[in-house]
Amino acid sequence: MLKSTCSTHTQQTSDWFAGTALSSSADAYLQYLTERGYAARTINGYFNGVAHFAHWSGEQQIGLSDINEVLIDRFLKEHLPHCQCSLRCQRTQSMARAALKHLLVMLRENGQCVHQRALGSDFITAELADFDGHLADVRGLSPVTRSVRLRHLWNFLIDCFGNGAVQVGLLEPGDVTRFMAQHTVGWVPSSIRVMCTSLRSYFTFKASTGEQTVALIAALPRVAQWRLAGLPKQLSSEEVNRLLGAFDRRSATGRRDYAITRCLVDLGLRRAEVARLQLDDVDWCAGTLNIHSKGKRIDVLPLPKTTGRAIAQYLQDGRPQTTRRELFVRHRPPVNAPADPDIVRNAVRYAAIRCGLEHRIRGTHILRHTLAGQLVQRGARFKEIADLLRHRNLNTTTIYAKVDFPALEQVALPWPGRQQ
Repeated sequence: MLKSTCSTHTQQTSDWFAGTALSSSADAYLQYLTERGYAARTINGYFNGVAHFAHWSGEQQIGLSDINEVLIDRFLKEHLPHCQCSLRCQRTQSMARAALKHLLVMLRENGQCVHQRALGSDFITAELADFDGHLADVRGLSPVTRSVRLRHLWNFLIDCFGNGAVQVGLLEPGDVTRFMAQHTVGWVPSSIRVMCTSLRSYFTFKASTGEQTVALIAALPRVAQWRLAGLPKQLSSEEVNRLLGAFDRRSATGRRDYAITRCLVDLGLRRAEVARLQLDDVDWCAGTLNIHSKGKRIDVLPLPKTTGRAIAQYLQDGRPQTTRRELFVRHRPPVNAPADPDIVRNAVRYAAIRCGLEHRIRGTHILRHTLAGQLVQRGARFKEIADLLRHRNLNTTTIYAKVDFPALEQVALPWPGRQQ
């Protein structure tokens, strides 16, 4: 297969790999793309883009270990706009960027080049790695949440220690106050709260290692943000039906996206929880579904008939041949890969656009709110709703009390000055 694919490329393109750091990676790159299901035309375009980069990097005498995001950005922004290479080389920036992104992934998977190091000292890099291990192994946080907290911590450590050693014991409450005052200028209250959560989590982690951080935690500002000030956004029954009717269930992708949306609508799952579902999580005999929730918890929920039927139709007539154990997988290259949270979100977003609800649905969380609101209006107890949504604190569920309008009418006091 590789020989026939290579034959579609010009001799000049293949020669551009000769004598460069990427000379031994040409065939491996073709195999990498072929195994992931890319079409021959796409492979040809990507291969030409990488060949152009190999030719340029060879002229710059760049080694394999020096290939990273910074170098690729330099190639795209400095060389491509003023390229004087062969007229037949790949100059389309979007195509070259995608091709080189795949090249980086392949080289790193093969251990041929290292991940780009974070700016800052080795001390800060090591501190971030320790904290990330704590967030993943002890707290069980998702990669998205961990990345947010690591980014906030990186800003804080750079501000306090620069390129020097990280010595939390030398920090004073004033250092925390100064950083928050300077770094969060112009931020909305919710973003400031997230920053405080990130730093509080780090200080708590350091306290578990013997550091005295009580005063540092106390120095974090308490942000005025009233959790119960607004109504949770939710869809009407008619809007939910419009959304569910916006999928072409004759296609494999349509069956997958419909099953994904049923998990969100019927069970109120978070998008990351849908992406983490495994084939073994469905117990067809018992009619239950294992949910991999926050904090590495596994909760067992009853599987509604509508959800189970949608999942079964996808497994029987939509899911492609794959070695993955995830319930939902990619249908487009790179194939043999799981459907990540972005695919879950986009399944809902694109359906919302098709049925004219894009102004109402911007993410998946509104479906979780909708389910909770429907349960409240049907008379479900808050403990039952909290169990279904897997809230650790019942206070989190109380926000939905405000959508029970018939019950609120019974306890509402007359407005001052209103005619009796």
